[in-house]
Amino acid sequence: SSALSVPTIVAFRALLDNYNPDVKTRDALKKAEAQEEQAIPSKAMGRQIQDHSELHVFADASKIRRPLKDVLKEIWFTMYTRAGRNEGSSGFEHSFVGELKDGKVSGFHNWIQFGHEEKDGDLDYKGFMQYVNLGNKGQIIKGRFTWLNDLKPVGSLFVGTSPEIEMALYTVCFLIKPDQQCQVKLNKKKVKIQTWTHNYKGKKLIGSAYPDI
Repeated sequence: SSALSVPTIVAFRALLDNYNPDVKTRDALKKAEAQEEQAIPSKAMGRQIQDHSELHVFADASKIRRPLKDVLKEIWFTMYTRAGRNEGSSGFEHSFVGELKDGKVSGFHNWIQFGHEEKDGDLDYKGFMQYVNLGNKGQIIKGRFTWLNDLKPVGSLFVGTSPEIEMALYTVCFLIKPDQQCQVKLNKKKVKIQTWTHNYKGKKLIGSAYPDI
């Protein structure tokens, strides 16, 4: 569709096959894959977050003391261990791509990846439990599905939103209200964002981020 041809979505989709879904398996990115990953913050995400003035982004200047794109690369794309000893996870992979852990789907909160995997026959949607209509801003769905034959008993995701807007919302909430619900407004509707911290080698990184309904 035309929506999927937007440059930022094209760049985002290029990342989706870069990761091993097994959280215990180390993700060894090839040079080209690493370049695809590094391009995301500088090309799209930084601009979107800086332009999101209505969210009062980074009102507390002490929250950030480095170039924004460097912060984004660190909190989203630093690889870390989530199970076992191998660095097989990151905030981006967990939240936007999805992972498999102990026979269950972990993370996986992005509609573009959802549609991609469903089209390929690797995802079976079992139906929704809750639904929020955000008008021209998109939707939020809480539902159930299987991915690569493993179950996600319940999970929520935005539908129809751009990846840079999602990352902007999640980043803001992670930096301002980590490990708790963060309320924002989309199309005059209150939306709760939940982020979780993953502490690794002295760094506070994103463990997970998603809309909470």
